[in-house]
Amino acid sequence: MPELARELPIVLAMVAATVLVHMLGLMGLTQLTRLHIDHFRTPWLTADRLLVPLTMVTGLFLLHGVEVLAYAATYMAVGMTQHLEAAVYVSVSAYSTAGWTGVTISHDWRVLAAFESLNGMLLIGWSTAFLFQNLYRILIDEDDHPLPAGAIARKRAKPQQAGSATPSPRPSRSGRGAP
Repeated sequence: MPELARELPIVLAMVAATVLVHMLGLMGLTQLTRLHIDHFRTPWLTADRLLVPLTMVTGLFLLHGVEVLAYAATYMAVGMTQHLEAAVYVSVSAYSTAGWTGVTISHDWRVLAAFESLNGMLLIGWSTAFLFQNLYRILIDEDDHPLPAGAIARKRAKPQQAGSATPSPRPSRSGRGAP
C-alpha cells in the first residue's frame, strides 16, 4: 500500500499534464490549420488537400511523441528504468496499449504504466476524433458529399394538431416506458 500511495499522485499529475499538453497541442494545430487556410493556400487544390491533412497527422504524431517522452522521463526519474531507450520502449508500449514486455518493469511502478495505457487510449481517441472532425469540416462541402444527407434516416412523425387525440402506446399509470 505505501507504494500505491506514492504512485497515485504521480499518476494523477501525469494524466493532468498530458491532457493539458494534448489540449494545447490540438488548439495549436487548429490555429496552424487556420493560418494555412487564411494565408498560405496554394492555387492548386490538390496541394492543399495534401498539405493540410499531412500537417495535422504529423502534428498529432509529434504531440503523442511529446506525451510518450514525458512518461519516459518520469520512468527514469522514479528509477523504473535505467536507460532512455528502455524508458521510451516501455512508454510507447504502454501508451499505445501494445503491451510489449521486452523490458522488465519494477513492481513498484506498474500501476503508473497501466494508467499510461488508459491515458494513451483516451488521448489517441481524442486525436482521432479531432482529425476526422476537422478534416470533414474543411474537405467536405455538403453539396459535394458523395452520399445523400438523411438517405437512411428515420422519417420524423408529423406534429399532431391541437385537439386530436392519439392513444398512448403504454397503459395508463403502468410505470413502464418513456414518459
